[in-house]
Amino acid sequence: MAKALRAQERPQTCRVRVRPPEGDEARGSKLPCGSLDGAESERLASCEVDKKTWGGPAFSHEAALWVSQRSAEVVQALRAHPRRLAASVGGALLLSSAGAYALVEAQPQLPPRATLATVLDNDVQGQTEALAAVDLRYASSTSVRHRDTVQQLLKRLGVTDPAAIAQLGKNASFRALLAAGGGPEPVRAQVNAQGELLQLAAVLPMPAGTDPLAAPVWRELTVQPGADGTLQVSTTERKLEPRTRLANISVRGALTTALSQSGVPSPVGAQLVKAFAPQIDLRRSLRKGDQVALVYEMQTLDGRELRPGRLLAAEVRSRGVVRQAVWFAAHGDAAGGYYTPAGQGLEKAWAATPLPGAKVTSPFGLRMHPVSGRREMHEGVDFAARIGTPVPSVAEGRVKFAGVQSGYGNVIKIAHPGGFETVYAHLSSIAVKPGQTVSEGQNIGKTGNTGTSTGPHLHFEFHAAGRLIDPLRMASYVPQGKPLPPGEKASFFAATAVMRTQLALAAGSDDAVRLARVD
Repeated sequence: MAKALRAQERPQTCRVRVRPPEGDEARGSKLPCGSLDGAESERLASCEVDKKTWGGPAFSHEAALWVSQRSAEVVQALRAHPRRLAASVGGALLLSSAGAYALVEAQPQLPPRATLATVLDNDVQGQTEALAAVDLRYASSTSVRHRDTVQQLLKRLGVTDPAAIAQLGKNASFRALLAAGGGPEPVRAQVNAQGELLQLAAVLPMPAGTDPLAAPVWRELTVQPGADGTLQVSTTERKLEPRTRLANISVRGALTTALSQSGVPSPVGAQLVKAFAPQIDLRRSLRKGDQVALVYEMQTLDGRELRPGRLLAAEVRSRGVVRQAVWFAAHGDAAGGYYTPAGQGLEKAWAATPLPGAKVTSPFGLRMHPVSGRREMHEGVDFAARIGTPVPSVAEGRVKFAGVQSGYGNVIKIAHPGGFETVYAHLSSIAVKPGQTVSEGQNIGKTGNTGTSTGPHLHFEFHAAGRLIDPLRMASYVPQGKPLPPGEKASFFAATAVMRTQLALAAGSDDAVRLARVD
């Protein structure tokens, strides 16, 4: 209590931070609030100011009076000199604007933009009439689809003219194009805005049974409007010219993949596999690193390659073994065949068996006869087969006998070049006559159960120079390849000389595929 009373009796003091009037004590002096008098004492009786503004608890009376006097002097001076006031304010504004200008980043000066306006004639009617006067042609193409009709094909080509559809529907050549399923290329056509046919062109397929390699021709069907307005349909044939290509392929995987990556057409690859089939199955036997060299033809028209041609020569290097083949057609032999460079035929002249894959139910030699029960010589081999199974001739020859014989039932005997003979017995039917010439693989009859037989099967015999030979050993006696006809060796070496040279060039080439012309 006493402490509180002493605090009330103590005079309050104020610390100011303004410059005191001259003669006063040092800044920050403490003055008693009670020393103020008059109106000033009443106005500053609280003796407190805003601490946030002045940073201290309160002003002293003399300090407040001094601040008031200085403010009055400044106001009087400004009133007495208004021009100085305007100059001061303008200078302050000028300095502030200069500072603001200095803070703005300089921008590059952009070139002026020019706009070009073109006024177009928007005469819609005139433009429509001008467009209608132009002879517009619409070109399209499509392939012949399965079971296509004339109307369906022409509709896809944009032809809607009923007269054209009716006329082409009656044309035999156009209908043959649809019946064959189309040609090697799409059908091309041009029509006008009214759907009238202006031009049509289609490549016709080769006639049935024609070998495109033996007869390299290009048959084209052309349709054009005639002078009388009707459509004129014409067919032209042009001979294709061969262009020789050389290829050297390194096998890294499947043979078909290697050929495709080297740009060799698949039909040429099929001829390659077939040519070496009697010696090796190229599709299964080739391994990584094996080499294949080819000489083949591409059929061209006006310098444009249209389709693959014949495989002329080939060389296969596999596991250290080199096999070669060249194509040659002997006089009078349109089909031709493949031979070794020495003239030995590669195509099998004899099949290994008349029924490949059939089970042998009774081998050649002595056996207990199933009917007589006696031990007898079985002069052939029995193959199990259902009644009616086709029976082919194992080689080219002439029918010596075709009819019924005791024990054999229906039987066919064929004499082959080289003193060989084959017998086919217990047949259900016979398809050849005595004296008839047959080729290797030609069907001569069907299996049965005629004669002395205990069940359906084929009895097959092989004779060499009049002696019975085990048919399962027939390959050891017959020629392995089709020999050159007599007197054809000179022609063979002359015709294959260029092929053999090209094959050697292809086999020694480092290029994957190279083009060569034969003059």
